Amino acid sequence: MLNNIYFLLEKLGLTTQKRALHAQFSNHTLNDHVFLQCIHGTHAINDGVNLQLICLSTQNNIALKSFIGCRVAIDVVNDRSELNRISGIVTKAEVGASDGALTIYRLTVEDPTALWKQRRNSRVFMNMSALQVVEVIFNEWRDRSPLFASSLTLEKSGLTKDYDVRPFIMQNNERDIDIIQRLLASEGVTSLIDEAQLKVSHFNEPIQPQKLRLIDDNTQYESLERRTIRFHRSSAVETSDSIINFTGQRSLQPTSVHIHRWQADILETEEGAGNVQSKYQHSDQYDNASLGLEQVWHFSPAWIPDLNGEDGATPSGNSQIERFNQNLSNYYDAQAKQFIATSTVRDAQVGYHFELDQHPTLELKDVADRQFLIISKTFYHQNNLPKDLSNQVDTLLKQSHWQISNITTNNSEERQANQLILQRRNITVVPEYNPLTQRPVAHPMRARVVGPSGDEIHVDEWGRIKVRFLFTRNEDHSHDGGAGANDNDTDSAWVDVLTPWAGEGYGARFLPRIGELVVVDFFAGDIDRPFVVGRIHEGYRYPTKFDDKGKLPDTKKLAGIKSKEYQGSGYNQLRFDDTTNQISSQLHSSHGATQLNLGNLSHPKETETSEGRGEGFELRTDQWGAVRAGQGLLLSTHAQDSASGNHLDVSETQSQLESSLNNTKALSEVAKHQQTDPLDNLEHLKSFVAALEKDDTAQTKSQADAFKQALMILASPNSIALSSNQDIHLSADGQISHSASDSINLSTQKSVVAHAQNKISLFAAQEGARLYAGKGKVEIQAQNDGADLIARKGVQIISTEDRIEFIANKKIVILSDTSMLEVSGKGVLTTTPGLFESKAGQHKFESGQKIVTTLPNIPNSNLEGFNQGFNLISDEQIKNLPFKLFNSKHSYQFNANLDEEQQTQFVQTGTEAEKLELKYSGDDDINHQWKEE
Repeated sequence: MLNNIYFLLEKLGLTTQKRALHAQFSNHTLNDHVFLQCIHGTHAINDGVNLQLICLSTQNNIALKSFIGCRVAIDVVNDRSELNRISGIVTKAEVGASDGALTIYRLTVEDPTALWKQRRNSRVFMNMSALQVVEVIFNEWRDRSPLFASSLTLEKSGLTKDYDVRPFIMQNNERDIDIIQRLLASEGVTSLIDEAQLKVSHFNEPIQPQKLRLIDDNTQYESLERRTIRFHRSSAVETSDSIINFTGQRSLQPTSVHIHRWQADILETEEGAGNVQSKYQHSDQYDNASLGLEQVWHFSPAWIPDLNGEDGATPSGNSQIERFNQNLSNYYDAQAKQFIATSTVRDAQVGYHFELDQHPTLELKDVADRQFLIISKTFYHQNNLPKDLSNQVDTLLKQSHWQISNITTNNSEERQANQLILQRRNITVVPEYNPLTQRPVAHPMRARVVGPSGDEIHVDEWGRIKVRFLFTRNEDHSHDGGAGANDNDTDSAWVDVLTPWAGEGYGARFLPRIGELVVVDFFAGDIDRPFVVGRIHEGYRYPTKFDDKGKLPDTKKLAGIKSKEYQGSGYNQLRFDDTTNQISSQLHSSHGATQLNLGNLSHPKETETSEGRGEGFELRTDQWGAVRAGQGLLLSTHAQDSASGNHLDVSETQSQLESSLNNTKALSEVAKHQQTDPLDNLEHLKSFVAALEKDDTAQTKSQADAFKQALMILASPNSIALSSNQDIHLSADGQISHSASDSINLSTQKSVVAHAQNKISLFAAQEGARLYAGKGKVEIQAQNDGADLIARKGVQIISTEDRIEFIANKKIVILSDTSMLEVSGKGVLTTTPGLFESKAGQHKFESGQKIVTTLPNIPNSNLEGFNQGFNLISDEQIKNLPFKLFNSKHSYQFNANLDEEQQTQFVQTGTEAEKLELKYSGDDDINHQWKEE
């Protein structure tokens, strides 16, 4: 009984009925040993409750941890003898001085949201509104902490608006209280700690959980039960509480707000309604516009949800900027003018409004100007101890060095008072929101690229990816099916990927792949706006291994890019080898070992150097290759040191061709003079050489050399070899020209077979013509006409081992000067005006005899063939019109262009008549006629 503080106080006359304060602890053992002497506290909208309790005890050894986490309710007797309750949780306990009889304790009591200060976490939330995130965190606390669950409930009845669903919200090394306050402030939602029961009938009533009220409209604040509070000076003889001092304060605040931010989906900066002026006059000297107190905010970029709307997030737009504008403007308006009241009203509750009565100035104003909302409250209450005991407590406080500051009133005997910060009820109350300070510090961090199971690259139309942040834990994301820690595409919203070049449909594209480690930074330092700045290797994820060989630092002189085949083992690479004396570059696809190698070529490196392969360039593949150039192609071994000339510089080739043309032309003139066939390709060759000349028109003077036609040139200052282990096919729809300043040599191990549809003409200008057959006969036939053998000098027909036969179907005539010998069916006839001389060892003349001869069988066929040309008659000029020719079997023959006279070339068919079909690229509506030439 001696340890019971209340037994001692009752002996001193301080019975329960005489106490001004009552304290009840959820740890019932404390209720008999601790007496509440006084309370100092603060309570504010958006800031919760903080109380300092000075308690007395006859025990000096109460374990301080018996206080920690203990719920406590303080009941204050008001002017109507009612008990007003305020409660909280003991978060700090201190033991003070002791005089042997009494020991003082100081307890810090806070509302249950103070527990949120003790938990720091990193996690992500997808496709939720700010209020939904707050509710998720609240419910987790309720489920995980029995203390929290028994101390606080969430009340959302004060919410009247709909809130945007955000695609992504991150908590990063952030206390729960900080993210909750940040999210509420960003939406302009106020939070109020309220009691489940503002008044109780008895101080022993059970402690009820406090309420966290979320409010987004002033109409949701309730009125005090007394509704009005009178303005009156306080005195000991007053029977009712009142406001004893009332003053106003006005401060200069921004008069306009302008918010803008980047809106990526429209590629513009959005400004909402632009500059939003305050609707209240801040100065009698200047209007708001002339004050020019503008707050221009550049917010972090707008969120961009799933481009197909599959995440359910709210599309960002001007409405959000306008809401930010309005909330900031409302905050500045509220801060511009407030009222400070000193009061003895013990049931003045924060978050409730009242009407001030009997104030001499306000009585002249409208009712709306006399109604005030209590924004915050600083207060103290003191129990009415006997004077000697009170002095004893003061001594212990001084010995403990605990400073207690009371609110000054005009009544020095007053044991309680409070100071209220008031706002006119019609002024919108919103929390302060500074996006630059009310957010965690954002630093670059690692993340892993994720996507659907079985996929390797997961991106949207913008090339955005999804990642799992490495700090996420399964237990923090159970509210959403594990989204955030599932290692799949549910772990984040779409995240932008920084690229070195991003044009409209062009640029550089290197999409991160699932499983890769990326580095994430944040736009404008906003933790809710991540973007990927690059990738890192680390651990067993080795840096790029070109050609799948070597490793760093052995291959440190190699640089470049290497990709990986989608769901395969192949790769593509652009490799730069900067090794001294082996500098080279390579474009390589592992399929078919297809490579373009440039420079000082070497084998793939596993160490610092490797064996050389040659110098220059190599284009190679194990598969098929093709080289196409629609305007022309030059293959040349003519030197052009250091790329000093134009890439189609064919001056050497042109000079050689012109020289060859001149030689050929001269020889052709000789042949023509000798009455044999001149070369008929000279004009074609001349046209070919002309096509190599540079176009010197004004339009092309500033351009590089270019061919006038789609030519292909193979040129070399030395030799050119054409070799095949099988066949070589040389074909032309036009003419084939062979010209050499020296000899043209033909050699074959079998036959040389030459066919000509028209004729074969051979001419040797200087040293004659020779035709030898090492074995077999030499046969010359003219199957449809005669044969002429003409020589300026002698003609010899010699058979060194056999005979010479002259056979004719009709007759053989030998002429020389004026004499003739004729052998025919008539006989052998000689005619001469001169001497007929016959010398023989013997002359024998016998009777006649007929000789039968067999002539060679010569094919009797028509080899004239069929020639056909077409002339296109049209009202339009369509020269150079391209056309294609098909035979009767619809087999492709050749294509060409009409000439200047709108005529085709002559077409040669076989020995039999054949139907040809000609198709052209003309207008089907034009009436064309085809005329056979």
